[in-house]
Amino acid sequence: MGHDDIESHIKVYRNVFIALLVGTVLTVAASYINFSLVWIGLLVGLSIAGVKAYLVAANFMHLNNESNMIYGPLLLTVVFLVVLFLIPILWHNNIVNSETTVLFDDNGKTNHSQVKHGD
Repeated sequence: MGHDDIESHIKVYRNVFIALLVGTVLTVAASYINFSLVWIGLLVGLSIAGVKAYLVAANFMHLNNESNMIYGPLLLTVVFLVVLFLIPILWHNNIVNSETTVLFDDNGKTNHSQVKHGD
Protein backbone atom coordinates (compact mmCIF):
# COMPACT_ATOMS: atom_id res chain seq x y z
CA MET A 1 0.00 0.00 0.00
CA GLY A 2 1.58 3.20 -1.15
CA HIS A 3 1.56 6.63 0.39
CA ASP A 4 -0.89 7.94 -2.24
CA ASP A 5 -3.30 5.11 -1.50
CA ILE A 6 -3.27 5.94 2.22
CA GLU A 7 -3.85 9.61 1.41
CA SER A 8 -6.93 8.72 -0.64
CA HIS A 9 -8.34 6.63 2.25
CA ILE A 10 -7.72 9.46 4.67
CA LYS A 11 -9.50 11.86 2.32
CA VAL A 12 -12.54 9.54 2.08
CA TYR A 13 -12.72 9.08 5.86
CA ARG A 14 -12.38 12.82 6.44
CA ASN A 15 -15.18 13.56 3.97
CA VAL A 16 -17.43 10.93 5.55
CA PHE A 17 -16.69 12.37 8.99
CA ILE A 18 -17.64 15.86 7.81
CA ALA A 19 -20.82 14.51 6.18
CA LEU A 20 -21.75 12.72 9.43
CA LEU A 21 -21.20 15.94 11.38
CA VAL A 22 -23.46 17.81 8.94
CA GLY A 23 -26.04 15.01 9.23
CA THR A 24 -25.95 15.29 13.02
CA VAL A 25 -26.48 19.05 12.84
CA LEU A 26 -29.41 18.47 10.45
CA THR A 27 -30.88 15.88 12.84
CA VAL A 28 -30.71 18.27 15.78
CA ALA A 29 -32.11 21.13 13.68
CA ALA A 30 -34.98 18.94 12.45
CA SER A 31 -35.86 18.04 16.03
CA TYR A 32 -36.63 21.72 16.73
CA ILE A 33 -38.94 22.08 13.72
CA ASN A 34 -42.63 21.68 14.49
CA PHE A 35 -43.95 19.69 11.54
CA SER A 36 -47.68 20.01 10.90
CA LEU A 37 -47.99 16.26 10.34
CA VAL A 38 -46.13 13.74 12.46
CA TRP A 39 -45.34 11.47 9.55
CA ILE A 40 -43.50 14.27 7.74
CA GLY A 41 -41.22 14.73 10.74
CA LEU A 42 -40.75 10.98 10.90
CA LEU A 43 -39.91 10.85 7.20
CA VAL A 44 -37.36 13.68 7.54
CA GLY A 45 -35.70 12.06 10.55
CA LEU A 46 -35.56 8.62 8.97
CA SER A 47 -34.21 10.07 5.72
CA ILE A 48 -31.34 11.80 7.51
CA ALA A 49 -30.66 8.66 9.55
CA GLY A 50 -30.75 6.52 6.40
CA VAL A 51 -28.15 8.68 4.65
CA LYS A 52 -25.92 8.57 7.73
CA ALA A 53 -26.34 4.78 8.02
CA TYR A 54 -25.43 4.38 4.35
CA LEU A 55 -22.27 6.45 4.80
CA VAL A 56 -21.17 4.37 7.78
CA ALA A 57 -22.01 1.01 6.17
CA ALA A 58 -20.54 1.84 2.78
CA ASN A 59 -17.30 3.39 3.97
CA PHE A 60 -16.43 2.21 7.48
CA MET A 61 -17.84 -1.30 7.03
CA HIS A 62 -16.47 -1.40 3.45
CA LEU A 63 -19.76 -2.64 1.96
CA ASN A 64 -19.24 -0.50 -1.14
CA ASN A 65 -16.44 -2.88 -2.19
CA GLU A 66 -18.45 -6.06 -1.66
CA SER A 67 -19.90 -8.26 -4.39
CA ASN A 68 -23.46 -7.90 -5.60
CA MET A 69 -24.49 -10.87 -3.44
CA ILE A 70 -24.60 -8.61 -0.36
CA TYR A 71 -27.46 -6.52 -1.77
CA GLY A 72 -30.06 -9.31 -1.39
CA PRO A 73 -29.78 -9.59 2.40
CA LEU A 74 -29.55 -5.79 2.70
CA LEU A 75 -32.75 -5.37 0.67
CA LEU A 76 -34.48 -8.04 2.75
CA THR A 77 -33.46 -6.16 5.89
CA VAL A 78 -35.03 -2.96 4.56
CA VAL A 79 -38.24 -4.85 3.69
CA PHE A 80 -38.47 -6.24 7.24
CA LEU A 81 -37.82 -2.77 8.67
CA VAL A 82 -40.70 -1.33 6.63
CA VAL A 83 -43.00 -4.17 7.74
CA LEU A 84 -42.09 -3.57 11.39
CA PHE A 85 -42.89 0.13 11.01
CA LEU A 86 -46.20 -0.67 9.31
CA ILE A 87 -47.48 -3.06 12.00
CA PRO A 88 -48.34 -0.37 14.60
CA ILE A 89 -49.83 1.86 11.91
CA LEU A 90 -52.08 -0.95 10.71
CA TRP A 91 -53.18 -1.74 14.28
CA HIS A 92 -53.81 1.91 15.10
CA ASN A 93 -56.03 2.34 12.04
CA ASN A 94 -57.87 -0.93 12.79
CA ILE A 95 -56.82 -2.45 9.49
CA VAL A 96 -55.59 -5.52 11.35
CA ASN A 97 -58.32 -6.52 13.76
CA SER A 98 -59.28 -9.76 15.40
CA GLU A 99 -61.62 -10.49 18.30
CA THR A 100 -59.26 -13.13 19.67
CA THR A 101 -56.40 -10.63 20.06
CA VAL A 102 -58.21 -8.04 22.18
CA LEU A 103 -55.94 -7.57 25.18
CA PHE A 104 -57.30 -4.34 26.65
CA ASP A 105 -60.78 -3.00 27.25
CA ASP A 106 -61.76 0.65 26.71
CA ASN A 107 -60.16 1.75 29.99
CA GLY A 108 -56.80 0.21 29.18
CA LYS A 109 -57.16 -2.58 31.73
CA THR A 110 -56.21 -6.12 30.82
CA ASN A 111 -59.22 -8.07 29.66
CA HIS A 112 -58.47 -11.60 30.91
CA SER A 113 -61.74 -13.04 29.66
CA GLN A 114 -60.75 -12.56 26.02
CA VAL A 115 -57.04 -13.40 26.24
CA LYS A 116 -56.42 -16.83 24.77
CA HIS A 117 -53.81 -18.91 26.54
CA GLY A 118 -52.09 -21.89 24.96
CA ASP A 119 -54.48 -24.83 25.22
